[in-house]
Amino acid sequence: MISNKERCTIEDNLPGLFECVMNPRGAVQVRTPMLYPDGGIVDVFVTKASDRYIVTDFGDTIGWLFMQSASGKLSPTQRSLLDDTLLAQSVQMDNGELQIHCGDLGSLGEAVQRVAQTVALISGLHSEKSLHGYGSLEGHPC
Repeated sequence: MISNKERCTIEDNLPGLFECVMNPRGAVQVRTPMLYPDGGIVDVFVTKASDRYIVTDFGDTIGWLFMQSASGKLSPTQRSLLDDTLLAQSVQMDNGELQIHCGDLGSLGEAVQRVAQTVALISGLHSEKSLHGYGSLEGHPC
């Protein structure tokens, strides 16, 4: 469980448009200025396990992405773009949760912003056609 003092430190390391509150799970819920494509607000969470902090979306992004699909699956192109996004942002996926592990409070501001940005980027994969207008990236003019 994260203390109120730790919550204040996390909030102090974030831009002013980010808001931190304690949630019932004992985590800090960070409300970000970023949005899902449907207008929903991107929230990320900071939890503590032993001596490490974990910034996570609690699986909300992948759950949201699957709910946008009639098949409940990602296409091979979407999966490839998902993997590339995770790699580029240095974010891990563990059982559907986007995560960054941090050893100290000072690095949490950057980690929160990276996870939130990754959520926004990945949620944009909900429609391959909106990404590139073709069934695959092959033959794309860009």
